[in-house]
Amino acid sequence: MRRGTFRSERALFALRFDRLKHVRVLIVEDESQVSLLLQDMLQDLGHTVSGVAPSLRTALATAAGVPSDLAIVDIGLAGDGGDGVQTAVELRQRFGVPAVLMTGATVNRLDAQVRTAQAVGFLRKPYTLEDLRRALETASASLGGSRARQI
Repeated sequence: MRRGTFRSERALFALRFDRLKHVRVLIVEDESQVSLLLQDMLQDLGHTVSGVAPSLRTALATAAGVPSDLAIVDIGLAGDGGDGVQTAVELRQRFGVPAVLMTGATVNRLDAQVRTAQAVGFLRKPYTLEDLRRALETASASLGGSRARQI
């Protein structure tokens, strides 16, 4: 890449996915049992959990200190600072971290506010290891990464 060349946000994300042997994932989930299960599943798939945050504020603090390639964010976050959509928006705007949104609701029923998060994938609860693998594959493909089949 030549200096001064403009790269789109999508191209930068694609580079992240192309250069990694695994993905560093920030989990934003306020239910500890769900986040523990998700951590185990991500590790089973060969990825690294860069942090676990139960709220928007904790997610932002974690992202500021530990690099992440992707966040998996529960839409229905309760508590400190904002919901999951707001968290996904803040992570993207402040740190360039795209998000896979996680929800127990039907994705089709979610309102236009979810579109503001510019999610790179959705994970519907309850999910399996295969569902998680597919969500990560979708995220990689939507970011233009050539590793879509490897994630």
